Amino acid sequence: MNHQAIKCLVIDDDKTISDLIQHFCTKVESIEFCIACNNPIDGLKLISSENFDLIFLDYNMPDINGKMLLDLKQDSSKVIMITSNTEFAIESYDYPAVIDYLLKPISFERFYKAIERFKTTIQSTPAEGEEKGVTFVKDGNKWVKVSLEDVFYIKSESNYVVWELSQKQILSLQNLKALELQLPDNFKRIHRSYIINTQKMDYFTTEEVNINGKMIPVGMKYKDVLKTMLKNLQ
Repeated sequence: MNHQAIKCLVIDDDKTISDLIQHFCTKVESIEFCIACNNPIDGLKLISSENFDLIFLDYNMPDINGKMLLDLKQDSSKVIMITSNTEFAIESYDYPAVIDYLLKPISFERFYKAIERFKTTIQSTPAEGEEKGVTFVKDGNKWVKVSLEDVFYIKSESNYVVWELSQKQILSLQNLKALELQLPDNFKRIHRSYIINTQKMDYFTTEEVNINGKMIPVGMKYKDVLKTMLKNLQ
């Protein structure tokens, strides 16, 4: 994608908000255009038929809300959620496409920060070359090389995740759902807020896992993961 030609779509049943987003877009030189759609069903059709780089998506809409639309969209566009509820905004980070959210009322300053975050997100991550067992984690404005064998666990913290390493912590703007798909098999999701490195476990039951003295709870929906591990040991 040409970083100087961002193609945007705003889907919001409130025309006042969609008009505001369109107006803000005209103030950003790198945005080529922004199409507004006040009907989520029509918005979904546009996503399927056109190529957008960035979608501004309202959470609360009739017929199809923002979360449902995220489940249905199949393109590669990134999403900035629009909502008046912080809890809804945080939940949306379970979707890899979501990179930020805007709380109503929306200021241009906050809008511009979201655009800058989008630009950062779409930049290619540093190449890992032939080196195995290594990943790069965004830490502020830099990419930090992390050896996966040094990772104890990864914990969700609001809009960020904390990489708990043997020597330090890294706070990064990521979400666990995306990491769950990217990490090797020895990394397991055992709780809504935790992915653990199973090679670092000191002991575990179907209720909790101990890693480096840290007791990590096992969520109800993830107990089968631990049961399978126990069965394999017997």
